[in-house]
Amino acid sequence: MRFRRSINIRSLLMLLCLLLIIGPGSLLAGVGHASAQVMRVAVVKEMSGTVNVLKSGGAKSFKAFRNMSLNEGDQIATGKDGKVTLTLSSSAADTDEINISNGSQVTFSKMKDSSGAKTKMSVWAGSLWVKVKSVSNASDQFEIETPTSIMGVRGTHFFVKVNPLTGETSVFLAAGVVESSTNKDRHNTDIDSGMSNTVTIYPSQQLGEANGEDGVETSISIVDLATFVNGASPDVVKAILQDAVSIAAEQKQMIEKAKESLNTEQNKDNFGGLIQTPEDLRRMTDNLTNLVSIIAKEAIAQKKVTQDVIDQINKDAGTKLIDSKTTSELQLTDIEKKAQEQAKKFEELQKQLADKKAEEQKKKQELLQEAIKKAQELRDKLEEANKQAQQKQKEKDNQTYYNQQTLEEQKRIDENRNTAGLPSIPTTGGTNSGSGSVGTNSTVSLQATANGTISSGFIDLGVVFKGFTGSKKIMGYQIEVEYDNQLAQFATGAFDSGESLMYRGGGTSGFVVEPENQTVEEANSVDDYRIIEGTNHHSTLLYTVVKISGSSVEINEETTVVRLPFLLGMHTEFPPAPATVPVTFKIKSVTAVDQNGNAVAVIKGSDLTVQVAQVL
Repeated sequence: MRFRRSINIRSLLMLLCLLLIIGPGSLLAGVGHASAQVMRVAVVKEMSGTVNVLKSGGAKSFKAFRNMSLNEGDQIATGKDGKVTLTLSSSAADTDEINISNGSQVTFSKMKDSSGAKTKMSVWAGSLWVKVKSVSNASDQFEIETPTSIMGVRGTHFFVKVNPLTGETSVFLAAGVVESSTNKDRHNTDIDSGMSNTVTIYPSQQLGEANGEDGVETSISIVDLATFVNGASPDVVKAILQDAVSIAAEQKQMIEKAKESLNTEQNKDNFGGLIQTPEDLRRMTDNLTNLVSIIAKEAIAQKKVTQDVIDQINKDAGTKLIDSKTTSELQLTDIEKKAQEQAKKFEELQKQLADKKAEEQKKKQELLQEAIKKAQELRDKLEEANKQAQQKQKEKDNQTYYNQQTLEEQKRIDENRNTAGLPSIPTTGGTNSGSGSVGTNSTVSLQATANGTISSGFIDLGVVFKGFTGSKKIMGYQIEVEYDNQLAQFATGAFDSGESLMYRGGGTSGFVVEPENQTVEEANSVDDYRIIEGTNHHSTLLYTVVKISGSSVEINEETTVVRLPFLLGMHTEFPPAPATVPVTFKIKSVTAVDQNGNAVAVIKGSDLTVQVAQVL
């Protein structure tokens, strides 16, 4: 396993406890005194299943809990079984509510503004139902960012869904107004023509957006409620029905404004020109009045909610606000019917694209799992080959030592070995001092990035391979570098930094390594490193690379396969003389394997000693 930066769990727990004790209200106290900015905070109202939070600037997510606070830069994600309801409030705006469904990922990009209450949420996956009341003032803003656009809302009760595979964004508006803006070219799928970069949708309308080759493909139509309910989660459908009272109140306000705007130029009060005549007004009024009841009817038919839920909502409202047995349907003009048909075609095309990408992702995952399995098998063989090489070297050293002893001493050694259940050492052989290579022309060496005396600080050691050709082409290798940990430390931070690809050779050696938690185009290899603490102030860096795709690598001339960064540091206990101290890096072993995991070279390698100047 890798040694990564540790997280202070104790401090994190203390912070969470503090947030629970002071409560979200305390976070808002004194806002007007400390700053001119209006601060907002999201609070977990209800939740179930898997819900995780990643705090701004954090490296590791943790489980959410009721009443916890979320601030600017925080991210919340729900699992397959997760859902969460959040409230957003501030000292200068009304409380908003957000219902987030399973499989969602939402980031609170902005939660403050100097001129009013501004909320910006980025939605990259999943779906949510949003009830916004905080934009009652002209300076207040509430925005939803998706892969296709940024949506500014006024009101508003609306639904947003983002397909994580394609980035397709779907919006359904029950009340209020939503403006969707993009800096890309926008194309109307209904008539295959360009349209304004900013589009506005009104109650009972749905918006479909998808990034295409030439910009954002856009579809606007009256919502198909049967299709909408089918694609919404039960918790979102229930949240919509529970908001029936506030939806009806906002719709009523909009209808009243529409009455006053009959026979006027296109504006938001007449639904962008959709309401021009008394007949238009009557039809829109009927559609909005019946909207939630039709949703309830479809939800019961599709088993998204039960009649008991509807009855309880009506009971709480003190009137039959929702008629789940309504026979009414949304009334559409011929133009609206055509737009709805085009919207269905658009949605079907996006579904086909999503299915295709899902299949591609599945195949990619299968190939990845197969590659990981292959890499692990090769890595295991590398480990085994390295152990065998170490054992052979140990036997060779024992043989050399044994042959140098007198007959009497050899007899004593054999007796001790026999007592321990070990065989006697042969009296001949094993005295030659070869490199231990299976392939005699293969070499491995270390090269420092600087010559001469080096000051305390960072140094890169290049691992140079040569002569791995023909039958000795390699699929992976493992190197052991031993060093004095009082004088040197492996620089894990540098090796895992933004320059990690540079340290790993940039693919020039044939091993295109994809480091952990990074994505590298055309990567064909994975790596791993471990630091093993030894005795007498010695540590060993064990570095392994394995190809997971492609053919074996042939290395003829000297090639730097990896650069290992070390931090050299002198200690005050060193005497002032000599002015330099030697620091030795010893290659204990290098084991290289072919595509079948068989060792093609087991090499001891040459040592490297650098002279490091003391800083007095």
